[in-house]
Amino acid sequence: MIKITVEHFFGNKINEVISEFDDPRNKEMSTYSANHLIWLGLLMFTFRLKSRNQLLRERETDKFHLNLLSLSDSDEADLAHPDTMNYFLEHLALEELENLKVLLIKELIKKRVLDSFRFFGTFRIAVDATGLFSFKNRHCSNCLVTEHNDKTTTYSHKMLEAKLVSENGFAFSICSESIENIDDKYVKQDCELKAFYRMEKHLKELFPRTPLCLLLDGIYACEEVFNICRRNNWDFIVVLKPDRIPTLYRNAADKIRRYPINKLAIEAENEMETISWIQNIEYRKHKLHVIFSQKTGSVNGKITNNTWITNIRPKISNIETLVKKGGRQRWKIENQGFKEQKCDGYELEHLYGENTNAWKNYYQLLQIAHMLSQLIIQSDLCRRLQEYTAPKGCCFPVDSLKGYYNTIRNFVKRLCESFRNELFSHLAYRLKGKIQIRFSSG
Repeated sequence: MIKITVEHFFGNKINEVISEFDDPRNKEMSTYSANHLIWLGLLMFTFRLKSRNQLLRERETDKFHLNLLSLSDSDEADLAHPDTMNYFLEHLALEELENLKVLLIKELIKKRVLDSFRFFGTFRIAVDATGLFSFKNRHCSNCLVTEHNDKTTTYSHKMLEAKLVSENGFAFSICSESIENIDDKYVKQDCELKAFYRMEKHLKELFPRTPLCLLLDGIYACEEVFNICRRNNWDFIVVLKPDRIPTLYRNAADKIRRYPINKLAIEAENEMETISWIQNIEYRKHKLHVIFSQKTGSVNGKITNNTWITNIRPKISNIETLVKKGGRQRWKIENQGFKEQKCDGYELEHLYGENTNAWKNYYQLLQIAHMLSQLIIQSDLCRRLQEYTAPKGCCFPVDSLKGYYNTIRNFVKRLCESFRNELFSHLAYRLKGKIQIRFSSG
């Protein structure tokens, strides 16, 4: 499945790009190619092995070695030790793996793989920060510092992420910005908003003509963020809290009572949702629109309120889409993004490399591996492989990978065992260019 997926979506581009990396090692003293070492790291995360020590144990089969050579298009007589991979990542320039990640996203966009997940013509980009590591003692001069009431101090690292999200569960990293102090002599610490102001320039450079819609948390409801979106021609849907821009919130809440026609009631099985909206609220130099949503549980009567501010004009024909496929999709970065990477075997909070350059490169490897895993898991490849391998007259009505393997964790375990103990099937080579992989749109 790995080889079929990689070649179907990217051909040999991954290996071509890696082979062009500016290799920091002495070539005359290097036994293993960059492709070999990068794929070893990608497989560690794809198989969710949780540590370099576990990779060391799992790699010790002849079939693992041969399959890795097939993926990496290399010919080394031996398989690299994880410490060799770590040394390479300690010295590899940080932009190399980020550029690879971006190239893969651009390839998916270019091939129109993600077109069915467009949102009013744009790609939804959820932006949020997450914690990575924390220490009782200073890890490096770039650590964030938190002083607690009990007079203890925590040192930590955080990352700001921009992920392309969709309603079927995709959460692809497209841009990452480390939240860190320049050195330990800071006046004011770095923070999520400061990191966003750096990220937006990089994001615009990477995707200058790609139409984007940013899905943002309440901290981003401010004039500077609205200015950035206008300047870059980005749409946005931002959570609006009553105390973030209180005058604007009160103005919108007051006007909503005067426009009872701007209301839509949606009845579901266990709840009733009422959506109301107001257009053209003036805030500084911007004309914005505010959307209110109130959900009431039919069983327990629990009421949940949400409010968003956006530059997309709401109306009766698009309001449900704005809420369900717009504002609420921001949670994908939390659940399908950070939660999955922290709790489902990727071990995002594990310090894979002590060196600053190393852990940032491991972070990018994790994001690329997560992308490849999503392309496998969310596709209909499992059913299509059954169709190609089933004896004539047999029918296996399993539409999804989860339906076949019961759980994703079980699938990953089986995938790893197959990689360790079986050579890539000739089927992977026969299907090249002959199979169309599709994704569910919901």
